[in-house]
Amino acid sequence: MSSNGTGNTAIVAVSKPGAELARRLASTLPDSQLHLERRAGESAGNDARLYDLPLRPVLQDLFETCDALVVFLPIGAAVRLLAPVLGTKKQDPAVVCVDDAGRYAISVLSGHVGGADALAHRVAAAIGAQPIVTSASDALGVTAVDLVGRESGWRIEATPTDLTRAAAAVVNGRPVALWLDTDTRVPWPQDAPLSDNIVIVDTLIDTADPYYDAALLVSDRLLSSNTARPTVTYRPPTLVAGIGCRRGVTMEHIRRLLTDTLRDRGLSLQSLAKIATIDIKADEPGIISLADSLEVPLEIYSGAELNAIASQRDSAPTDHHGMNLPTPSAAQDLLGVFGVSEPAALLAAGTNRLLIPRTKSDRATVSVTRIANRPINSN
Repeated sequence: MSSNGTGNTAIVAVSKPGAELARRLASTLPDSQLHLERRAGESAGNDARLYDLPLRPVLQDLFETCDALVVFLPIGAAVRLLAPVLGTKKQDPAVVCVDDAGRYAISVLSGHVGGADALAHRVAAAIGAQPIVTSASDALGVTAVDLVGRESGWRIEATPTDLTRAAAAVVNGRPVALWLDTDTRVPWPQDAPLSDNIVIVDTLIDTADPYYDAALLVSDRLLSSNTARPTVTYRPPTLVAGIGCRRGVTMEHIRRLLTDTLRDRGLSLQSLAKIATIDIKADEPGIISLADSLEVPLEIYSGAELNAIASQRDSAPTDHHGMNLPTPSAAQDLLGVFGVSEPAALLAAGTNRLLIPRTKSDRATVSVTRIANRPINSN
């Protein structure tokens, strides 16, 4: 199972004391499922799912189907029961163990990626326990390299080895370079304070300085890889793709056009924030499937909204940051609108500059904008 959050949380208890605490916890976690051993949960009410022993198959099934588990068991027992189904930290759900006295909420598995560390704090706050988190970055109060930007939808590009070595460099206090792309213009997240050993550098070339043990890059552009040291590239969701197409075009066709268009202009598909189109294409299977496959929202605009962009053409400025407002397309005759991909992209990005003007295949058009710039800061 791929876990990227703790929205679908199973709370499991065996004993009566554990069941009492589990009920309290479930009342504070709206997306949770309460699972109680039948005898311990006889008076739990209709909101609890009762199970019969043995516990092993119950726990292993929940491990495979849920985003997170809060188990009222000793750590040793939980680990032994789950050992046969353990995978990797990118696959396994978060697991938090709580003792039957409710004294400790312990992050056991998938602390960072799965969210067990954060869940342990939530559980502890709900039942008056002490959270126990042993992740190095949490314990030392340093930047968690694998969590930066997660709440803002950032994606990470790095080999597992580079990610581990960069995180180790931060934890060990070694100098690490941080480069914020001035074209992308995305600030460092407020919820990820910079460790003292992370140094903001002015240029990408500066990250190659032998002084640094690792490099952290924030950009929506394709960059030349720096093989001399571990490198982690963060892809913030800054790009918007406006899409127009003929009826029945396949998802594969549109994706290929979009991918090639971004690559040819040196931009990363991983930084795509959303897709936009006209309302009469809102039910187009190819566009819907593309948004689903890329895990980005699809924004829909009416013909009147798209046509309103045309009235701004003459007054909009141009500069080196991008192309200007849209040019008329065949959609004016076919759909009664000035254009689809360009004005849709502009509207969805909240900008008046096109980063990539309308690019066509025989069945689709793609235009790309960058979401309105924000000032860069260091915190």
